[in-house]
Amino acid sequence: MFKQLSILVLLLLAFNFSYSQQNNIWYFGRKAGLSFNAAGAQPLPAVLSDGVMETNEGCSSICDEDGNLLFYSNGVTVYNRNHQVMVNGDNLNGNLSSVQACIIVPEPGNDSIYYLFTTDAVENSFANGYTYSIINLNKDNGNGEVITKNVLLWASCTERMVAARHANGTDVWLITNDKNSNIFRSWLISCSGLQLTPVVSTTGMVLDQHFLTNTGMIKVSPDAKQLCQTHFPEADVVGFGSNFCQLFNFDNATGLISNPRVITFSNARIVSCEYSADSKLLYLTNPDGKTIEQIEATLPGIPAIIASRISINTSPAGYYGIQLAPDGKIYLADISSTLGAINRPVIKGSGCNFVRDQIPLFPGGSNLGLPAYINDLSVDPLNGFLNSITDSCSGTVQFNGFTTMPGPVSWQWDFGDGNTSTLQNPLHTYTPANQRYTVKLVITPLNGCGLIKRSMIIFPGGLTANADFDFIANCDSRLVQFNNLSAVFPDTTMIQYKWSFGDGNISTLKNPAHSFSTAGTYTIKLDVLTTTPCLNKSVTKILNLDILNIAASADQEIEAGESIQLGVSGGGSQFTWTPVTWLSNPNISNPVATPGNTVTYKVVVRNDAGCSDSDYVAIKVMPYPGIYMPTGFTPNNDGLNDDIKPTITKEFSLENFSIYNRWGQKIFSTSQKNIGWNGKINGVEQNPGVYAWIINATDIRSGEKHDKKGTFVLIR
Repeated sequence: MFKQLSILVLLLLAFNFSYSQQNNIWYFGRKAGLSFNAAGAQPLPAVLSDGVMETNEGCSSICDEDGNLLFYSNGVTVYNRNHQVMVNGDNLNGNLSSVQACIIVPEPGNDSIYYLFTTDAVENSFANGYTYSIINLNKDNGNGEVITKNVLLWASCTERMVAARHANGTDVWLITNDKNSNIFRSWLISCSGLQLTPVVSTTGMVLDQHFLTNTGMIKVSPDAKQLCQTHFPEADVVGFGSNFCQLFNFDNATGLISNPRVITFSNARIVSCEYSADSKLLYLTNPDGKTIEQIEATLPGIPAIIASRISINTSPAGYYGIQLAPDGKIYLADISSTLGAINRPVIKGSGCNFVRDQIPLFPGGSNLGLPAYINDLSVDPLNGFLNSITDSCSGTVQFNGFTTMPGPVSWQWDFGDGNTSTLQNPLHTYTPANQRYTVKLVITPLNGCGLIKRSMIIFPGGLTANADFDFIANCDSRLVQFNNLSAVFPDTTMIQYKWSFGDGNISTLKNPAHSFSTAGTYTIKLDVLTTTPCLNKSVTKILNLDILNIAASADQEIEAGESIQLGVSGGGSQFTWTPVTWLSNPNISNPVATPGNTVTYKVVVRNDAGCSDSDYVAIKVMPYPGIYMPTGFTPNNDGLNDDIKPTITKEFSLENFSIYNRWGQKIFSTSQKNIGWNGKINGVEQNPGVYAWIINATDIRSGEKHDKKGTFVLIR
């Protein structure tokens, strides 16, 4: 409806790292996609361009425990892992304009059966109600098939719907909200499938003030203790004014919702909501006001919660979609080509580090929604594991498993480096320590059908870092702007930078500018300093600010078909030779030339400061052995073709070269190779026309005589 911490480094649960990989692939909006799967040193999330789905608002996707895509949907169509419409996966009863159009819930204890719940939208007067379909992934060669479709769950619906983990760690509650009411229904999905008798809670304000109050969102906190309910406010119709959301307690053991609190905001239209990974802070979108409202939802008493409000400016963006991600960040969507992000949502105030346009989505784009997931897929404080680094230099990590699953359980660890353990709290050492690993844990009850799978990307060294930089220099002032290209993961790591410029000066800025007093060559060093010295990184590069005074190699004369190596001296680090014809490489200092004709090369040399100088080298190419005579000449004193003479290579001696006019009179004769006729007789210019020539020569290699004759044209 929306239009050396080497002693101890603590890694915060899932606040910075993927905790479950079932929501590692997102498809949403206008064929937009993101991947949170670790891939070497690639920054996360990575943009995906293979999505085919379009939706105005709600959607959902699901992966296996390794982060491999299974399928995704907008509530109307289901797309399989190959981005094709799943068998029987069309014409579902959801709606592209429903805020929480659909959500996917795996059946506990079954690795092939999935429920896809859908809800209708106000644009269709909620005619289709809440419905569900069942997907069997074993069908169609593992691509899946919708085996049950559009079964009515409950006729009275809103655009609000959420899924939350049961207290036993395996079952799931689907929570719905009746239209024009304060009635919530919690539907249990267990190892026996969907239970069709819901737990009913009647609590809070009746939302029947306007038809639009049946739109909005409900979210359950990661710890499953709280529930937030928003609505598309009446102000959308009657004008901008005060607005409210409702907070509740949620009991994930019984499915009951209680303790309603109406949180009123002045000058705000609260549309959607999301909790931080530690469940302490609640973020509410206010698209008309171009803000995100941050409150401490766990404070006792309504006045304290309202007083904790901090408005974060998002202008010019007005966000609607909001979702906690596997990396612990909260992402925000509007109709745009980018996503906004709250990078540290567990931090109060501006320290949450909101960044507008953080994730470019090209070639896709976002609309007004992001994928919906079970509340604990990004972080589960009740079932899973913690890890603490006991020695970051050696890569030693202490793991501690925990669960609310009743009865005795078994623990199966995969440390991501080929090693495993069955202890609840194993200690493991990684080699090497300076890379990321995906740790997986399976918690299985000895009595019961369900099991819990959790995973986490960890850094046994606490972080990974590399150092790199480039620079832009000015030739005249020797002012150099340094651009820091260093990468540190996770991006919440505390680091410092130290620059040494090679002239006795230093800087601790991330991207410093420095003026060098004299020309010369300088050694630049960048140190990336972490809290763990064994993980520090550095890089050294040479900066050439020398004044250029270059000289190309001397002019050369070569035989046709021969090669010659060119060269240039006088400094510089960047070389450009032109023309590029017949050169082995036009961008090095000493290319090899194999010219087919006489040519003059120009070389332009630059240094790191952007200074440049140039020079030329001429290569005269002698023809192949033989006797060659031009067919004409133009004796007009322009410096080009002002006389005519044969080209006779060194293999031949010239006995005689003679020229005759049209009456057969000899007008010119010589026995010297480099002497030609200038078109005059006794200083008098001769008329244009055709003239005859005769050449007598001897091949000095064999003594053979060669007599040649022909004509040429004198042109004036």
